[in-house]
Amino acid sequence: MGLENGVSKQAYIQLLTEALGKKIKVMEQLLDITSRQEGIIASEKFDEDLFMQTIASKDEQIQLLDKLDTGFEKIYNYVKNEFAENSKSYKDEITLLQNQIKILTDLNVKVQALEKRNKSKLELIFSGKHKEIRNVRLNSKTVSSYYKTIAGQNEGQSFFYDKKN
Repeated sequence: MGLENGVSKQAYIQLLTEALGKKIKVMEQLLDITSRQEGIIASEKFDEDLFMQTIASKDEQIQLLDKLDTGFEKIYNYVKNEFAENSKSYKDEITLLQNQIKILTDLNVKVQALEKRNKSKLELIFSGKHKEIRNVRLNSKTVSSYYKTIAGQNEGQSFFYDKKN
């Protein structure tokens, strides 16, 4: 398996803990960005440009998280049988990894909950914007119709005016 000596064992465990540590930092960044999005959504005037910047930042963090996940999985798949067969020998290391995974899971739950709240608030904002746009269209149609009617009345009046002369 390649984990026969202490150096290999420590190297793989170190790689796994470092990968999880980096994933934790990325998840903390995602939580921070999502919190900033919440502030943007809650502000009186929705700043679309600022919101789009946060989406770009989130996308970068998600791509980084995907790369870290891939690397972690490759290493873990390489050592998982060794961990399973000699779990007593790796008790402390497994506990450390489990604690890091618990932190990651907690952060993920927080991000998802915040995302869900933000999504609901955004839907309300966009629903309001949709109503505004619809009202503007209706108002535009009404004004246009009014002007056409007025223009039509003027033509009609001048037509009758001309006929009388």
